Amino acid sequence: MDYKNIEISRNNAVATVYFNRPDSLNSWNEALVDELTDFLNDSKYDDNTKVIIITGKGRAFSVGGDLQEFLAFDAKGIERFNRKVIDLFRLMEHVRKPIIAAVNGHCNLEIIQAADIVVASSKAKFGLPEVNVAISPGAGILVRLPRAVGKLKAKEIALLGEWMTADIALSLGLVNRVENPEELMKKVEEISSALAEKAPMAVGAIKAVVNNGSEMSIDEGMEYQLKENSSLFYTEDLKEGVKAFLEKRKANYKGR
Repeated sequence: MDYKNIEISRNNAVATVYFNRPDSLNSWNEALVDELTDFLNDSKYDDNTKVIIITGKGRAFSVGGDLQEFLAFDAKGIERFNRKVIDLFRLMEHVRKPIIAAVNGHCNLEIIQAADIVVASSKAKFGLPEVNVAISPGAGILVRLPRAVGKLKAKEIALLGEWMTADIALSLGLVNRVENPEELMKKVEEISSALAEKAPMAVGAIKAVVNNGSEMSIDEGMEYQLKENSSLFYTEDLKEGVKAFLEKRKANYKGR
């Protein structure tokens, strides 16, 4: 696919995806969703891509859906768009590679709901502003957000539609780290480089167990974790990791 709404750059095993609609504050239209879905589907099977960063061009990360496009949709168009976005977030959760959001400006919480690590600029703002234009937040965020911050806080965020600071988002557990704006990408690249050096199958298993196991009963989750964990003991990477540890050297993982 010839990408027009996103831009991709690569640095060794790290791929950075830029939302490339700065004039609309990187709002998501249907074309952007299609492009990002295409890229992630390709990345699933790309052994050369071990970590994915998502960020925005210009002064915003992404303010959410493109209201101009919404006005042009009929009822079927709106449903189609929302289903595509829901499918995209599920895809982000199922890709067994870490996805890091580098939030450089205003950020609709919908957009980061399926990220694995969120690093924010101290100037970033987070929220769900949809209620201010008579829309209910979509794409699954009203299902996921209460599980992250509790029902009362989720309703407060969605009903008031106010922007919160990065520090407040951090205190609520919606952000992992807050960095100075000029240090944001440097810090994200450091995290990405560290992750890219780890055994891909172990990283994938950790992500899968946290995402999937947290939606299961305790007993089901324990069995699922046991299955994922046990499978790693038959990999070449485990043998290499143990050998490197004993020899006090850096491991060279192959992803098998």
